[in-house]
Amino acid sequence: MNSALPKYPMMDCEIFAEKADMAWKALQSRFAAQIAEDQIDYLLARYVLGLTSPFYGEDDPHVHLHVCQTVLKPELPADRIEKAMKTVPQASEAWIERAFDTIEELGIRDGRMLRDHVNPDRIASRVHDDDAPSTNPSDHRPGDRRDLQA
Repeated sequence: MNSALPKYPMMDCEIFAEKADMAWKALQSRFAAQIAEDQIDYLLARYVLGLTSPFYGEDDPHVHLHVCQTVLKPELPADRIEKAMKTVPQASEAWIERAFDTIEELGIRDGRMLRDHVNPDRIASRVHDDDAPSTNPSDHRPGDRRDLQA
């Protein structure tokens, strides 16, 4: 098997468009008057990086970068995409620097939920929650009072 091939074949980047657009609008409405344009662009790029990571994070970095750039195109002109993907802006305040990491984590969370929706059969990467009731009767011990959920 060729390791250069993406785990998920090149998907239509439209699956990421709605989330990226919502993030862009939220960043614009919340921070446009408070922080520099390059910081907002970088926040969006980090969100998109996180959003696409569950799909492309383990693939060839060039493929992942291309997907990120494609997802950013509706929101940013090419020169700002290039800058946001290659340059970390100087954070004008400490909270902005923390936001750079936090927003990528939010993107990863949203990307995982999207991946689960797009590929519901995946089981291997799901973390088993011991407190969640199982729908498999053989998983229940005698006297276990947890109800089976359909």
